[in-house]
Amino acid sequence: MANSISAAPSVLAASVLSSLQNKLPVLSGISSVFSARPGSAGMSITVPLIGTSTASTFSSGGYLTGDDATVTQTSVSLGHYKISSRFTPSNLKDYGADFFVNNFVQTASIGLAQKVMDLINAQVTNANYSVSATPGAAVDYLELVAVQKTLDDAKAPSPRYAVLNSTYIAGLRSDTTIVGNNVLGASIIRDGDLGVIAGARIYQFANLATNSENLAGWVAGPDAIAFASALPDSEGIPGFEVANAVDAGTGLGVQVLVGMEQSGYLNVTCTLLAGCAVGRATSLVRLKTA
Repeated sequence: MANSISAAPSVLAASVLSSLQNKLPVLSGISSVFSARPGSAGMSITVPLIGTSTASTFSSGGYLTGDDATVTQTSVSLGHYKISSRFTPSNLKDYGADFFVNNFVQTASIGLAQKVMDLINAQVTNANYSVSATPGAAVDYLELVAVQKTLDDAKAPSPRYAVLNSTYIAGLRSDTTIVGNNVLGASIIRDGDLGVIAGARIYQFANLATNSENLAGWVAGPDAIAFASALPDSEGIPGFEVANAVDAGTGLGVQVLVGMEQSGYLNVTCTLLAGCAVGRATSLVRLKTA
């Protein structure tokens, strides 16, 4: 290798992706696509949204009739995001290469995970999803049941999930209806994981933005929000080694570049080419404090 970090870029890329997946379990609940086509900021990717429909009688039109399935799609425009670290030769000598490898993996995965959460969060506005509920300062089990009824009436598909801010999460952890359950209660008391409540997998966004609309969370089906990512076209960067890691299941793909700058600094950069868009608007209910 052309640098003194012991981990190859491929190892760094795989490690960042693994850590990023652990920090973004919500991606398993939304429509997502990974594109193998290299791209750049502004690239558009079509994400299919598969919803509910009513089976029709097989008629003379046969398979050519399209009324027995509902397949819609949305276009996602990608942005290019990065986390970079620069190390001096003395840094590596003083602390050792492994320290910087571990530090970079955590730094990159935390920063990129927050960016993805911000992209998702930014979609959830009144203009995009007009249906809302107002639990107020806290949400409880019965309110989640009521929201699920709203989604049932809208024929939102399953599995469903809920994204909540820290205050709403704290309220559910102390809701006696939930904690008193002999199955859920033990897990919540032990590790705080709320699991699936009222048919929705619960996720916490600690830095959830209100979007200036008193937003505290949402409950949705998998077709409500679309996420897509691709690998940047990074050919032609002299002196840098490049490696990619992808996970088609969550639609995540990251790229790591490692090289020595002319200044003598070792540059380690992880990039994410990703974006979000509104899917089926009726498959999401916003939760508001007021």
